[in-house]
Amino acid sequence: MRRRAILAAGLASLLAGPAWAADWPERPVKIVVPYAPGGPVDLVARLVGDKLAAKFGQSFVIDNKPGANGAIGVQAVMAAPADGYTLLMHGSAGTTIYPAVMRQPAFDTLRDLAPITLVVYFDLILCANPDRPFRTVKDYVAYAKANPGKLSYGSAGVGAMNHVGTEWFKMMSGIDIVHVPYRGDAPVATDVASGTLAVAFISSNVAIPLIQAGKLRALAVPSRQRMAVLPDVPTMAEAGYPEFDLQPWTGLFGPAQLDKAIVASLSAALKEILAQPDVAERLAGLGMSPAFTTPDEYTAMIRKGMALWKDVAAKAEVVVE
Repeated sequence: MRRRAILAAGLASLLAGPAWAADWPERPVKIVVPYAPGGPVDLVARLVGDKLAAKFGQSFVIDNKPGANGAIGVQAVMAAPADGYTLLMHGSAGTTIYPAVMRQPAFDTLRDLAPITLVVYFDLILCANPDRPFRTVKDYVAYAKANPGKLSYGSAGVGAMNHVGTEWFKMMSGIDIVHVPYRGDAPVATDVASGTLAVAFISSNVAIPLIQAGKLRALAVPSRQRMAVLPDVPTMAEAGYPEFDLQPWTGLFGPAQLDKAIVASLSAALKEILAQPDVAERLAGLGMSPAFTTPDEYTAMIRKGMALWKDVAAKAEVVVE
C-alpha cells in the first residue's frame, strides 16, 4: 500500500506541472532588463510587455537591473523560480559575446536560461570619415592593406559587438587596424565624424542622422538586407563578404527549466504580436525590425553565435576581466 501511495503521489506531481502551467499567468509577470531604462533593450521590453499584458490580461512589469555588463540582471533571473513569473529581455552581445570574452563569465546562456524567441533585429552601419580616401568596402580594405596599422577604429567598449565584430572582419579581410575602445556608440560616432577615428560599426539610430547630415559616410550594412532608410548602401554580402553577418538582436528568455507549456504559450503570443502592423511601425521608429523564431530555432541561433564569438575572441585575444 505504501509503495502504491508513493507511486500515486509521484504521478500526481508529474501531472500537476502541466495543469499548473495551463493556468499561467495568474498574477503579474516581471520582465528583467539588465540595462538602465531608455536603452534599446528596455524600449523593446516595454513595447512587448504592454502587448503581452493585453494578450494575457495580466501586468507585465519591467524590472531594470543594470550592472556588470548585464550579468546582474541575468543572475536575478537565474535565481528566480522557473514558474514563468520572471522573464528576461536581453541582447545578442550579452548572451553570445559575453560568455566568450569574459575570463570568468557569471553564466552560460544555454545552461542557465531557457530561450523563448527572438524579438527584434536592429542594424549597425560601417561608417567612415567623409574625408578618408575610400567610398566602398573594397576601397577601405585596399587602403588598410596598403597602410597596415595606420587606421584606427572605435567600439562601444572592450568585448562589445562592434569590437569583436571588427576583429572578425579583420581576420576575414586580412587588414591590420587599431582598436580604440569608448563607452558607447555616441562618442565613437563623434570621433569618426571629426576624423579622430577612420572607421567604425555604429548603431543605426546614432549613425543615420550624421550620415544624412554628411558628417559620416556609410560604406555598408552588415545585415541580411539593405536598410529602407539607406537604400543605396550595400550589405556586406554585396560588398564581397557574404559570411559577415553582424546584425544585433534582442530576444526573450526565462530561467532554465521553464515549463515547456509556458514557453510555447509565450512563443505563440509573440508570433502573433510581432506580426501586428502597429508593432512593426513602432519598432521601425526605433530603428528595429520584428523577428520571430521558434524556441528551437532561437536556441540553435544562440549556440551558433556563442561558438563563433568564442573562436573569434580566442584568435583575437579579446579578454574582459
